[in-house]
Amino acid sequence: MMNHENRLNKSALLISNRRIAEGIYAMELSEPGLAAEVRPGQFVMAAIDDSIEPFLRRPFSVAGIDRGAGTIKLVYQVTGKGSAMMSAWETGRRVDLLGPLGNGFTWDNLSGAAVLAGGGMGIAPLLPLAKALREHGKEVTVFAGARSLDLLFGLPSFNEYGCEVQIATEDGSGGMTGFATLPLELRLRAGFPGVGGALYACGPAPFLKAVADLCGTYKAEAQLSMEERMGCGFGACMGCSVQIRTADGIKRKRVCYDGPVFTAGEVVFDG
Repeated sequence: MMNHENRLNKSALLISNRRIAEGIYAMELSEPGLAAEVRPGQFVMAAIDDSIEPFLRRPFSVAGIDRGAGTIKLVYQVTGKGSAMMSAWETGRRVDLLGPLGNGFTWDNLSGAAVLAGGGMGIAPLLPLAKALREHGKEVTVFAGARSLDLLFGLPSFNEYGCEVQIATEDGSGGMTGFATLPLELRLRAGFPGVGGALYACGPAPFLKAVADLCGTYKAEAQLSMEERMGCGFGACMGCSVQIRTADGIKRKRVCYDGPVFTAGEVVFDG
């Protein structure tokens, strides 16, 4: 396992670190090898500081990939000591990363349109996915939701990629009032994305459960990117395991190693 970790270890140069929404920041990092390897839906584990506190690395979905420039983007929300330290990082510093990690989204069998649904910070991994799907000529509709409009991010990028974007906010400050699953259900009820289409979603567990329930009701194929706390990031500690349906019954699988992307029918939310 140590050899595996050494192979994944990257030292990235911080190019920019800026606020993009209320308490939400985006950092751009130069690491050509990582940018060449990473796929939409994969993530990295970042060391917050060289000291023993915070001790554990933190997982971050890759929110942008520029293979030509050799850069990636990470989006994070300031919620505690570690993320507050990150928000003060200045350009030019080196950031210790492990990655790329996990299994990302797939669209090899996608012959129709794609629906992307993101709740809160779950919007982040959908950004490079939307870009890749549009580059492959796919029709993409994005449903993005947050508690309030000032917490929504990524909308200009989705528009730039040529996606249709619909938003929802819990407090009614933008778009439909409620969760992003409300406008999503209206679209699914109308028959979108149709034959050959698929849905991709990321967000907190209650949001993903609601998406999975809708997919069951409207017979839509879906891939869900799970958000779980992680210790190691490459399957050694079992700290991020979830219950998954398999041909041999329900088993525990690791979000970091076996996921973070699973099909909607696999995940047991009420186990």
